[in-house]
Amino acid sequence: MARRSRSSTAIFKAVTSLQKIDSSEIRRTNIYSSSILKTDGAKVSRVDAKEERANKTCLQTGTKTLYQELKIKNEQLAPHCHVIETAQKWLNLEGKNNRMHKFPLKTILPKVQMTRVVLPKHLPRDVEVERRRKQYAKINLEAEFEKAGLSASELMPTEEQYYILSENAFEHFLPLSFFDDSNYDTHSPEAWLKLGQIESGEFYPLPAKAFLPVNQSLMDYKWQFAAIHSYDDDTGKWTAMNLSDEHVYEVPKVQVMFMAENPYIFVERLKKAVKIRNEAETVIMLETIVDCVMLQDLTELRIYPNKLVERLMSKVKTDPTFFNQLNTEIYLVFEHLMACYEFEKFVKLLPKEFPKFTGDVIRNSLPKAFPSKLNDSERRLIKSFNIKLKQRRKSVLTFSLYYTKGGIEAMQNVTQECKYIETMTLFLVNFAKPLFLNDFLQAQDQNSSHVSNYLKAFWPTKISAGVTIVLRALGKGWLDITLDKWSVYQMCKISRFILQVKFRMQESMHVLLEKSISNFTQFLCDPCMQFLNIPTDYKWTNDYIETEFPYPKAIFSLILSVSDDEKVVFNTNPKEFQTSMKEIFKKSLEKTNAVRCIDAETLFNLRFAPNLYILTVELIEELYLECDELMQKCYSKAIIPLISYSHKYDRFINFYLLNNQQYMQNYKAAKKASMQVKADILEHKRMKEELRAILPPTITIGPFLVIIDPMKQYMIRKRIEIVKKIFEYYVDRMYDINEQLIERCMEVYNKIHERPQSIEHLYDIREFAQTVPEVVDQVRADIQIMVLEYDMLDSFFYNLPDHQFAMKWEAFAWPKNILDRLSTLREEQKADIEDFKRLHLSECIGFEERLESLNDEVQAYSLMFNPERVLETANDVSK
Repeated sequence: MARRSRSSTAIFKAVTSLQKIDSSEIRRTNIYSSSILKTDGAKVSRVDAKEERANKTCLQTGTKTLYQELKIKNEQLAPHCHVIETAQKWLNLEGKNNRMHKFPLKTILPKVQMTRVVLPKHLPRDVEVERRRKQYAKINLEAEFEKAGLSASELMPTEEQYYILSENAFEHFLPLSFFDDSNYDTHSPEAWLKLGQIESGEFYPLPAKAFLPVNQSLMDYKWQFAAIHSYDDDTGKWTAMNLSDEHVYEVPKVQVMFMAENPYIFVERLKKAVKIRNEAETVIMLETIVDCVMLQDLTELRIYPNKLVERLMSKVKTDPTFFNQLNTEIYLVFEHLMACYEFEKFVKLLPKEFPKFTGDVIRNSLPKAFPSKLNDSERRLIKSFNIKLKQRRKSVLTFSLYYTKGGIEAMQNVTQECKYIETMTLFLVNFAKPLFLNDFLQAQDQNSSHVSNYLKAFWPTKISAGVTIVLRALGKGWLDITLDKWSVYQMCKISRFILQVKFRMQESMHVLLEKSISNFTQFLCDPCMQFLNIPTDYKWTNDYIETEFPYPKAIFSLILSVSDDEKVVFNTNPKEFQTSMKEIFKKSLEKTNAVRCIDAETLFNLRFAPNLYILTVELIEELYLECDELMQKCYSKAIIPLISYSHKYDRFINFYLLNNQQYMQNYKAAKKASMQVKADILEHKRMKEELRAILPPTITIGPFLVIIDPMKQYMIRKRIEIVKKIFEYYVDRMYDINEQLIERCMEVYNKIHERPQSIEHLYDIREFAQTVPEVVDQVRADIQIMVLEYDMLDSFFYNLPDHQFAMKWEAFAWPKNILDRLSTLREEQKADIEDFKRLHLSECIGFEERLESLNDEVQAYSLMFNPERVLETANDVSK
């Protein structure tokens, strides 16, 4: 259609341009194209008759053509394939914070239905669509609403206001959407949403005007631009985003007018809905006034006599209970009619007090008689059959089981108990969360045991009790349950009644088993249907987070982990699902066997075989085999992607089983450099963040919810623990280095700080002090290396212990302390030298004096020649 409109526009432009050109300046040219050439053997000829006539006209004028005709064989032309992409046009609407919202052009094009062939004097479809679009765009919707009298108060309450606010808050109390007519829709919801799909398959919202709240207020509504995103089939509402505040609402169609709709038709739609709503509100108010005001003084037993009603009721022959009920109902209807007539008179007397209530409204609200569906000819035909109803009734009652009210009541009791069985189920199919296989099997086993126990122990007893209570009151007759002779029992209707009860029980069992099997199979197999065509050598291609087989609600939970034999395993072997499902399926159905009949419990004077059971599993054998085969096939395929996904975790096996203590022993023995330690810490931290990023806590693979969070958290904790131990190891190593540096500094400091004991000692200290600057430079270099290695810890914001922090800066301060001490050492040594010199001089003087005294003593001893005092003299000399 778009191609036709472009061609029409081109023709119009060509005609207009030709009219502007002077006839004397017309250039006569021949235009040739492949579309007007036809191959005939080896020749090329023109086939367009109009062009041929134009060429003849050119030749007759005597002018020469500007271009010669070039004839080329089609076989010599190279084929070309040009891909022409359709341009996509957009409608832009401004939203919140000047944000622009894009809508495809198709979403605003009106729907036009025309014949494929354009009739003479008719517009092409594209032209008609464009004209209608321009007409609709010029219409002021608010002005049209004002002309039609559709104010905001007439359109309220909306459904949201109706269910939240009080009905007294608005002029009307019923929402308009209750009375909307969907026949005004030009498209189905699916067709509307299809308009927002572009060529790439992406869906865009639809532009519309919607009756939405202003600033999210429930009391203030107006028509605003909105973007329609989706439609809910269950609620019949559209999801609309208000462009002014970008708040999302769910509104019915009566509050949404698409920009591709006819505004006049939409106004008519609202007017019709408002009219019907107003009529409904008026009728409701009328009924309320008549029933609650005009009849408020009537008591339940007060009935006004009426001859017509009494004459009609005199012809009714039925039991007294039904007669009284029918009589009361007729009189209530009669009293209602009388009250309506009285109210109509009251309205005529005071019309200004009740402007909404006219005679037509009251008259239309009254109940009307239903015309008979049988005409006179049909009545005469029925009478011509000459059916004797009394004899027919007697024959029917003779052969029917339900010839008395007691038989009907007894069968009603049976039906009631059987219907309760039909509501039960052998299998649980609604779980709040996915379960582990053992928990699932345990829950199914408990439920099937509970149901089977009820079927065997309580169900026949309840049915027998319901039948016995009713039939015992009947006493002797066709349904006598006190019979004691087998031949009489087989002849009476009670045998057929008991057989009918058995069939009814079997029918309920069939419904119970069929529904249970179908629901259980659907519950287990629906998530697995996407696996049926999967190959056996399937390999998982997605990442760890995105699943290739999503399902809204998983059934089973599986925990992923690594075993000691270096394999990725689940807490439950996936191959166990097939056998477990088959076993629980068969076991639960077998529990329903041996449901006894009610013969022995009802007819207690007769003896029956102890193994009288109704049919149970036999009724659904074929269905069981089909469902079991489907279930086995589904779960044999379902474990293939499950195992394939687990193989993606093989890369984590070595780290999962890594022994941290052994790893740290090997790491300490390696004695890596600080940069390598830093690189290792960064690598472990990166791997930890990678684990957090790439591994999901859970992932759904069909019916399985694979729980990966325990394995993920374990590996993350292991990474954290390794990083912590590496830090501890590095801190201990730095402590040893720091301690060695401090000992070296203290040794140097102590040597130059020691007080000299002699002049020789002083010169030794002086000689050592000359080597101290070199030692300090070396220590400074080592301390600088130590500080750089400490910077590695600071880069990770590692908090050192207080004593080690103090040691770090103590070592950093030692070179300065040593140099400070070295600067004061020379002055101290000068004073020490002077002290040593003075001490030496005093010692020399004392020594000389001692020598002189010794000399005097020696001379004195030399004068002693007393032999008797030789020993005393020797002792004195030695002293």
